[in-house]
Amino acid sequence: FTDALDDTDEERRVKNVTEDLNAVLFAADAEGKIQILHSPANLGGTRTRPKNKVAALVGLGPQATVEKLDEKHAVKLIDLRCPNLNLVDAEATAEGIKSILIPDNAAVVTCKTANIFLPAPWLKNTILNSNTDCPFELILSACQAKNEFIQDHCGGDQHLQDEIKAHYDGFVSWAWAVGHEMIEPLRFL
Repeated sequence: FTDALDDTDEERRVKNVTEDLNAVLFAADAEGKIQILHSPANLGGTRTRPKNKVAALVGLGPQATVEKLDEKHAVKLIDLRCPNLNLVDAEATAEGIKSILIPDNAAVVTCKTANIFLPAPWLKNTILNSNTDCPFELILSACQAKNEFIQDHCGGDQHLQDEIKAHYDGFVSWAWAVGHEMIEPLRFL
């Protein structure tokens, strides 16, 4: 999951997002909140219009609607300048996380990500069960879930712990950037 959107080839990134019909994706909305998309599918093209047509359900339950996505925008790689993640982890409240200053433009790029985020199952379940779309609250939930998952499933496997931590760090950077409106809202066609 962590590497699915890191591929340098745009078509492979689109394939990585659409090959699992049970996938859940996170995207920014126009208000700096996180929206949930699921069941993405590449509906292909026709002989006269061969371009990909990617659609997904936006929202959950009976209110979910099918929307055609701008897949190139969704998987576009961007460089983020985020705060030191140790500062984020040290905060105990969503307001505390939100108040961490945005690094200046000269700051080192701390994360390369896409406009959307593809969560691992442990993170997906946490977000779906959280009943909030506030990225700063979701960071707190993700931190707790990461710690519980490592404790319950990793044992002494340092490699697995490092993978979980890397995925968590990627989500925290992405979600923090969503909350500060540094991630462009997902485009629908």
